[in-house]
Amino acid sequence: MKSDLNTTLNKLVSYAFDNLLLDPLDSTYTLNRLATACGVSSVTEADADYGELTFAELLTELKSLAPSVDLDEIKDILFPMPRTVGTYFAEEQAKGVSKAFEFLFELYANGDRINGSPAVFKNGFTCYARDNKAAYPISLDVAEPLGFTPLALGDRVSALENPDILSDDIVSREVAFVSEYGGVIATRIGAGTEYLCAWTSALENAPVKEQLSDGAVKTALLDYPVPALKFTGIAKNAVAREATRIVKAAADAALPCVVAATKTDGIAVYAIFAKDITPEGYIVGSDALAACGVFQAKDCTPLLSVLEKGTALSTDLSEFRPIYDKIGGVKLGAEKAKAALGETLCDMGIALLKAAPSATESQVKQLTENK
Repeated sequence: MKSDLNTTLNKLVSYAFDNLLLDPLDSTYTLNRLATACGVSSVTEADADYGELTFAELLTELKSLAPSVDLDEIKDILFPMPRTVGTYFAEEQAKGVSKAFEFLFELYANGDRINGSPAVFKNGFTCYARDNKAAYPISLDVAEPLGFTPLALGDRVSALENPDILSDDIVSREVAFVSEYGGVIATRIGAGTEYLCAWTSALENAPVKEQLSDGAVKTALLDYPVPALKFTGIAKNAVAREATRIVKAAADAALPCVVAATKTDGIAVYAIFAKDITPEGYIVGSDALAACGVFQAKDCTPLLSVLEKGTALSTDLSEFRPIYDKIGGVKLGAEKAKAALGETLCDMGIALLKAAPSATESQVKQLTENK
């Protein structure tokens, strides 16, 4: 049945009830705000079933009925205030940190605040798709309240506001974050004001190539596409101090690096000696997470169903021809299709990372020897 504007606006309110934390007490207020945004002076509140329609499809329906409407304004009206999201996030933490982040990222995906495409993996390396969505941070305690902004559902990529300017502040902040929330957090020393976070990192899977020190703080050179140091130990403060020393020494020696921290088996801090990778092909972005093996890639979700079913590549998906030809046009099924796509995309990212070292292994080892 063809929808009218009144019905579509009520469908959006129903969607917000089910997916975006809208309080039923706010239904009339929200509906009137939506009407005003569409240039309508009056609207009737009514039950409306949106059925199987996604948020994107509801917005498309609205645009067809009100061509001049600003869809970003509609999304702003329907998405809860950051303080509301923060309150629910804190409540979800009672069920566990992972459950709280699962709730948060699903909420942002439902509200089209982040890219909801899945991440693909290979041996700890990750490729995720990220759109340039508007920032909408909540407050997250990391020694003090800081702005936390989800960016992509795939691998739960996010940003953390960074007011620090000193290396020891950076390492301490990262250790505090992973101690409380887990995952991996990284920033490029001396370049920008933003920490980037994800749920996994290839660093955690990288084997030790050479043990450089084995005291209270263990320092290891990793077998990784670029020179990378790993600092571990029982006392996390000692680990942070040693990592800070090396990071400062690298800055003094004009050797650019990314500093990161994880908490898989105790706290680990990393110094990764890589420059920004040069985006190429399906790898479309570069940031501190790229040094950790978390690459920003073109959204290849439309290709997945083709790989799953083994169908021919249609004309409207011709942009995916090179990667389709590389993987092959056989029927793979859901899991194998995702694995094949992940392997291909990650191989592209790894090749770009290998081409971006900022120091030689001998230079990196020299940093650890100078006391």
